[in-house]
Amino acid sequence: MVEQIHSTRGTVMANLLGTNALGANGGNIQSGVEVNGGNGTLMENYIATNAEEGIWVQNTSSLEITDNHLTANGTATCGSNIRVEGGTGVSIARNLIENAGAVGIEADASPGGLTLDQNSITGSGQDTGCFSGVGGVAIRLGGGNSTLSGNVIFSNGNAGIVVNDASGSGNRITQNSIYANGTTADALGIDLDGSGNYGNGVTLNDAADSDSGPNGLLNFPLIESSYIAGNEIVIKGWTRPGTTLEFFLTDFSEGTAAQGDNQLGNNLDYGEGQVYIGTAVEGSGADLDGSSTNYLDVDGNTDTTTRFEFHLALPPGIMSGEWVTATATLANATSEFGPITQIKVRSVITNRRITYRVNPN
Repeated sequence: MVEQIHSTRGTVMANLLGTNALGANGGNIQSGVEVNGGNGTLMENYIATNAEEGIWVQNTSSLEITDNHLTANGTATCGSNIRVEGGTGVSIARNLIENAGAVGIEADASPGGLTLDQNSITGSGQDTGCFSGVGGVAIRLGGGNSTLSGNVIFSNGNAGIVVNDASGSGNRITQNSIYANGTTADALGIDLDGSGNYGNGVTLNDAADSDSGPNGLLNFPLIESSYIAGNEIVIKGWTRPGTTLEFFLTDFSEGTAAQGDNQLGNNLDYGEGQVYIGTAVEGSGADLDGSSTNYLDVDGNTDTTTRFEFHLALPPGIMSGEWVTATATLANATSEFGPITQIKVRSVITNRRITYRVNPN
């Protein structure tokens, strides 16, 4: 069955598209739903085993895709569960998107302004023959000014999110749970790919953040140290002025990945952010370090930029020995995850009447 929405508002709701009532392939060789122009709502559908795309969106002015279950679409043609090319105002929310032939959600450069909220995306890249081109990425995002928030992105064959439009900016990636991706080959949780491909590994920080590309290839935060002090977690490091930092426990900490799975630089593991810890803004009243210095790490990440020190409320269950990572967002454009750093406990050395507190580094 193929449903189409054209120039008038339409609703496709509570259908089986691509399968029969027993869940077996129903003979559909194209897309489960094709939207070409106009606007509409797609909700509460089961869309599965279509040869090309589960949902194919073209040139729409407003479309809501909510509460659907998409699985095993595009397995015959290196297709995607959802493909968006052209148009504006597309909202994709609260869908289960799994086992795509190639990509979970693929958005070409022209749309921009997408909202992806509270989706679960897993198992992308079932057609391993697609990996030389598009296979295995959970979200491949072109264009600019999109927002990805509250999504759970895990166990995809390649990268979690690839932003690959060289001129695209303002793509905000916030408070998602991204973990255990790169099941077929090592890949990043967030990959800003200036080559326009489907993930090119770590884009190292550069002096003055002078390079350009997707999301401006914004330098990620470099965490110098993190430690527990009483009921707080203290995190120190470097970031560009005015950035909003989001801190996460890595998937390595949570046991869903092994150390080194994201060792795509020369020496460092860049992790993926599975559990959101908190948000802080460089230069705000909560930032206890207003200085600026330079840094250079073993992978060649470098910059002369502002330092930060934040004391965040210690979330329940966080212990020393776990690992943290962070992203930076500036002008609504989000960086890749930075290198992981282990949480330590601030040491206390007592000498008769004098107590010395020593930071872990």
